[in-house]
Amino acid sequence: MAIQRCSKCVLADDFPGIRFDEQGVCNYCHSWDRRWKHFDYQAAERELVEIFETARSKGRAYDCLVPYSGGRDSSYVLYLCKEKYGLRPLAVTFNNLFMSDYALKNIFSTVPRLGVDHVMVTFRPDQLKQFYRAMILRGGEFCSICTSGINYVTTLYQRKFKIPLVLSGVSSRVDEQSPFEVTSTHPAYVRKVLLEAGFSRQDIDALLIRRQYELPALEKVKLKLLDADFISLNVPDYLPWDNQEIQRVLEEELDWQTPDRKQDHIDCCFAPVKSFLKSKQIPGCIFKQEKYSQLIRDGQMTRAEAMSSLEQAIANEHVPPPEFSDFLQFFALSEEGVANPEGRSHLDYITKEDTEIQESVFYKMLSIPWKLVKVIRS
Repeated sequence: MAIQRCSKCVLADDFPGIRFDEQGVCNYCHSWDRRWKHFDYQAAERELVEIFETARSKGRAYDCLVPYSGGRDSSYVLYLCKEKYGLRPLAVTFNNLFMSDYALKNIFSTVPRLGVDHVMVTFRPDQLKQFYRAMILRGGEFCSICTSGINYVTTLYQRKFKIPLVLSGVSSRVDEQSPFEVTSTHPAYVRKVLLEAGFSRQDIDALLIRRQYELPALEKVKLKLLDADFISLNVPDYLPWDNQEIQRVLEEELDWQTPDRKQDHIDCCFAPVKSFLKSKQIPGCIFKQEKYSQLIRDGQMTRAEAMSSLEQAIANEHVPPPEFSDFLQFFALSEEGVANPEGRSHLDYITKEDTEIQESVFYKMLSIPWKLVKVIRS
């Protein structure tokens, strides 16, 4: 049976929740158009500047915290914070144990050039590697542990200095926006897998510090009263975010390095393995579909270019990337151990309902003001 793909992007008819109109355009493209086609960046930047001014007025040691991987987007966020908006950022890096040489060079070049404070944290290396290994064998992926680690260092230092802003370089305009059916790194899932693997709750909870959106309403109220809460936002949702222009600025201003201008996630040595493992869960390189589709919608890639790249990716989806042997050796795994014929994923451990905060109706009502603010801002 022939695969139907959106006539505008390249999402296929088996993508979760997809629908096509009479012209063959998918609902994801229509949703993107409603938000971004006529987006007022001037108004959005004014709003962003107001948020920055409010954070600066608090007079804290740092105006904002930037989770800094050494990759393109986080490097540019750090650059904007210091050079364009005059903020006092704290850059924090989670050492996931397999950072690329490019990322390390960029970090230790960019930080002194910008004159910003920077912290790199390594969490219990031997145990962290065991956590990774358990997630690979039982959940078919390893990114959830890295995400948990980034949250760990972010939360640790936000609380330590009561930093009012956490700024990321993730873009809902050009980065893939995977639905729950495709991927999840939610702590509820990670916790279940690690408990099943035999780790103690004490060891698990040492890494899985609760994220802001996991907190019940009463704890949010306490943070607000203590003026210890923070706003987390994605800078690319307020500013134009052209990958090639960003690349040019970083190279010229910060001597930033990359092996390939078109390559994402140069900060991670095993990034290509992520897609390879995902293809065992969902055939058809679904991550590639999402990323290419976003770039098509934003005018940074033609559909013909995307189809050519996607067809090549699908043809090679069962071919291990060059980094695969190093990946297996690093985690003491075998090819048979990661074959994943059952297609194990987060869906074997959690449902959408499991990601919801369990609390009484009264306390849920207390969270309504925060939800209203979020809706107004979006």
